[in-house]
Amino acid sequence: MVEAKLNEGQLENFKEVMNSQVNRALTEEGTLNYQYYISDAGDIMVYERFKDLEASYIHIENWNAHAERWIAAATPTRMVHLGNLPMALREKHAALAPLLLKPLGGFSK
Repeated sequence: MVEAKLNEGQLENFKEVMNSQVNRALTEEGTLNYQYYISDAGDIMVYERFKDLEASYIHIENWNAHAERWIAAATPTRMVHLGNLPMALREKHAALAPLLLKPLGGFSK
């Protein structure tokens, strides 16, 4: 999950880069969820879920093509990694100092 704050006056620019990235993510076979949410105050949350580790690496490479425009429109504030993720993947997001939450219990259907 990624959280961000919409930069002032950037909603339309953010929508453009978001839609471009969503369309690209649709072609990524292993991207299972890629959903954007926004509050009335401009708080953004992106929920991402991948089939496997390789799928997450493919998505990161594709996101890199949009990163500059995305960050110009919204300032990332927090990232949360869920699962037993390898250090190599965590290091790809080191600039956001992601919170790593490891499985404790429950289930997914």
